[in-house]
Amino acid sequence: MKGRLRFAGVRKVYRWRGTRVRNESVKGAVLGSWWRRRRPTAEQHVALDGIDLEIDRGEAVALIGPNGSGKSTLLKLAGGILQPTEGTVEVEGRVTALIELGAGFHPEITGRENVLFNGMLLGLDRREIEARLPEILEFAEIGDFIDQPVKTYSSGMYVRLGFAVAVAVEPDVLLIDEVLSVGDEAFTRRCLARLARMRQAGVTMVLVSHDLDLVETFADRAVYLKAGRLRSQGPVGSVIARYRGDVAGVPDQPVEDREASPRVDGRSRRWGSNEVEIVSLDLVTGAGATRLVPTGTPCHLRIGYRALREVDDFVVGVAWHRPDGTLVTGHNTDLDGLRPNVLDGEGALRCSYDALDLAPGDYLVDVAVHARDGKAYDYWCDALRIRVTSEVEWPGVWTPSHHWEWDGELFE
Repeated sequence: MKGRLRFAGVRKVYRWRGTRVRNESVKGAVLGSWWRRRRPTAEQHVALDGIDLEIDRGEAVALIGPNGSGKSTLLKLAGGILQPTEGTVEVEGRVTALIELGAGFHPEITGRENVLFNGMLLGLDRREIEARLPEILEFAEIGDFIDQPVKTYSSGMYVRLGFAVAVAVEPDVLLIDEVLSVGDEAFTRRCLARLARMRQAGVTMVLVSHDLDLVETFADRAVYLKAGRLRSQGPVGSVIARYRGDVAGVPDQPVEDREASPRVDGRSRRWGSNEVEIVSLDLVTGAGATRLVPTGTPCHLRIGYRALREVDDFVVGVAWHRPDGTLVTGHNTDLDGLRPNVLDGEGALRCSYDALDLAPGDYLVDVAVHARDGKAYDYWCDALRIRVTSEVEWPGVWTPSHHWEWDGELFE
């Protein structure tokens, strides 16, 4: 299946020569070459050890961990830039790596010529590249500089053109290594909007980032690496909490306790009688569950529940708000005129939106099940963090579909 990655027993070792020592005698100078042959001439660094990991088509997986933990090495193995010392790496489909944007550009030739050469290196033929050139130029926004040598480009122009070429090849797998932190705010916003559309198209993505807020909204699953070993993998919130706990020196929570609590992370607030438990909250689009979504996308919130007894007095509600606490909207089944029957066992219900007409930015979603008199069965604040993307920044929180009309020739 295109877009699938598999690492089995992967070990990567870097070797380098040890430091040379000055000959301390005439005898040492004469016998130096013989002596060096008998001494160990190389040291090694184990960058990855015993990595077993599978990533399915369409998943967005984030690699997190401290510097030197092996994240970038794992990404380069997936991209074929490096080969494993032991084990196997299988990647199905066309791969594009956003690791060092523009690293393959030749400084003495023009941007246009570099686009053609790099596109062919990424697997396109000349006709395909030329057909996509207008889209590449529109995204890169470098104007007439496209016909100038790239050595005349600013760092921002260099990065924009590199990103535009990389995403234009329509890969099955996209590898991203901290490139979203190298541009200005407008560039980052447009990159996220493009990546969100690619996610909707089912592109598999692997992200390396130290921006844990970005990881929380970008990824479906997180993988925590430490000293070259896979320390934890699973739901984004729990893996981030494990990483933050290690950084803070907090002892590990027992596995059974972590599995018993479905909280996204330690920052969420939750209370209730637990007669009804919310077991999951997901934002779902046509491409599946996601936390990164373009504005205007049709979607629904899927609320998974478990009732520990039959409950015939219940209301289910959600509330959207900004991280600064600004309430965006809230709705529940009671306000919408729905009268309950019986809640029993396990199940799910959905709150659907014809279009998510929100301005770009981060949003937090609260979810609750409570009695009509307000008694909370399970009230979960900040249960889900979502990032809405757009290539254009909008003020406020609402981006309704709209158009302009005018008399005369006011605009072209």
